[in-house]
Amino acid sequence: MSKKGYKDRDVLPGDELAVIEVLQDGDGTYQDKGQVRAEELGTARYDLDKRKVNVEKKTRELVLPEDGLDVIAEVGSVMRRDARVNINMIDGRKTTKSFTGVIHYYDVDREFQRDMASAVRNGDIIKAKLINVKNRLNQLSIRGPEYGVVYAYCSRCGSILEMHQGRLHCASCDRSERRKFAKTYGKEELE
Repeated sequence: MSKKGYKDRDVLPGDELAVIEVLQDGDGTYQDKGQVRAEELGTARYDLDKRKVNVEKKTRELVLPEDGLDVIAEVGSVMRRDARVNINMIDGRKTTKSFTGVIHYYDVDREFQRDMASAVRNGDIIKAKLINVKNRLNQLSIRGPEYGVVYAYCSRCGSILEMHQGRLHCASCDRSERRKFAKTYGKEELE
């Protein structure tokens, strides 16, 4: 909107946007000594009908691991008592960089605790819950029906395994495999 010199424009933090007698501060702005100023890098949007100015943020929100959030991760390596994973999505949002996580055998359903390779395999895509992020070590759990493998690959031919009568089955080589799969197997959004 352009009226009396107020036109949408790109701004930096601290840029003067208006005087408070003319326009009030909105989202992404603050008041300082009678001036409305930009709080963040973005585009100033002037709403002259409501007599308000807002700044639409241009920078992306940081997506960081926090206790209790759900993640989507790719299994990197599997040992007898734990598995290392690369976290790619946190709470439904894609991360700007991959975070590393670990799943200990005691954070898997009881029937899979003897050997992690029976629960997850290298290359599997899993849904897990962040249970501890202290000391920059992201500890995950796949206990419960909503957590586990959401996409798996055949150990023999590399094709994606399909859910068939409660078992993971490879249509290419007619092989069945066991995993700790989530109830959303094959339906999870990865973008």
